[in-house]
Amino acid sequence: MEDYKVVLDGPAPWGFRLQGGKDFNMPLSISRLTPAGKAELTGVNVGDWLLQIDGESTTNMTHIEAQNKIRAAGNKLSLALSRFSLGLSNQPKVENIEKQDSRNASTKYGQDVMDFPPPPPPPPSTGPAVRPPWTTDASFAERYAPDKTTTVMTKHSQPATLTPVQNRSSILQAAQPAPSGEKTPICSQCNKVIRGRYLLALGRYYHPEEFTCSQCHKVVEEGGFFEEKGSIFCPRCYDVRFAPNCAKCKKKITGEIMHALKMTWHVQCFTCAFCKTPIRNRAFYMEDGQPYCEKDYEKMFGTKCRGCDFKIDAGDRFLEALGFSWHDTCFVCAICQCNLEGKTFYSKKDKPLCKTHAFSNV
Repeated sequence: MEDYKVVLDGPAPWGFRLQGGKDFNMPLSISRLTPAGKAELTGVNVGDWLLQIDGESTTNMTHIEAQNKIRAAGNKLSLALSRFSLGLSNQPKVENIEKQDSRNASTKYGQDVMDFPPPPPPPPSTGPAVRPPWTTDASFAERYAPDKTTTVMTKHSQPATLTPVQNRSSILQAAQPAPSGEKTPICSQCNKVIRGRYLLALGRYYHPEEFTCSQCHKVVEEGGFFEEKGSIFCPRCYDVRFAPNCAKCKKKITGEIMHALKMTWHVQCFTCAFCKTPIRNRAFYMEDGQPYCEKDYEKMFGTKCRGCDFKIDAGDRFLEALGFSWHDTCFVCAICQCNLEGKTFYSKKDKPLCKTHAFSNV
């Protein structure tokens, strides 16, 4: 093994892709180089193992942590790598460092010689082993040489996403990571073995880039998806294809829905016929087939009780007498307050009187 260090001048892209990581139980290594890219021009090769990113050891980094570390680099990215060389011993080269500032390893690959920082101190003997597998396994370099192929059974993981709440007849779902202990998955779309991250949705496995909407064929993002008769739809396409029509404008309702009068409406379409304000979830009254908000209905069509001076609401029992409207409980004798509904009554100065007080002064 041959260790070396390179510094790439930014900004991104840096011209390489990674594979492996702690979550895949494999060392981080270079899987692909962009022809004439920044990494290739500095002497980086496919298969080289990544030891440090900007001075931080990659021993305990997962794949996504390494990616985030590289993305966080600004105008300069410093990498320490290790290259497998045929004909050399399978054991990595280890140098004794007596002082922290002396005998730093350096290698020249297409640029000036740069100091390679000393390796981190070994972990306590009582704790778990955290050294890279290629420093503890004598056959590791031979088994994972760049010119060899191998099938590795790995446990893949992917962050779970919350399922958005939607008011739909179908269920909006989110792709979930597969449970641990599963065998190597097969993509339901291309029928190929999946190596790397994958999705589990509707009981089937998918490459993330092949989990697409059946309508627009775009990759379904982490926001969720709809399933309708076995087909997968992104929220936008589902709204366009299956969303209800507005009772007023007859267009598809792709946002907030208003349910009223056994029909569906755009919120902006179900408004008061007088003030044109959206009614939303407030009370409304119908007059000649038109909805009115409570305030405008009372102003235009409201009726007040002559007895209590309060409005007569829809559903209230009332009667007409002496040219006025009365609640049934408010139509009483002005003297003794006995109820006069359905009885003979007299009036004086527009006030009802019972037979007993018909000639009393009011």
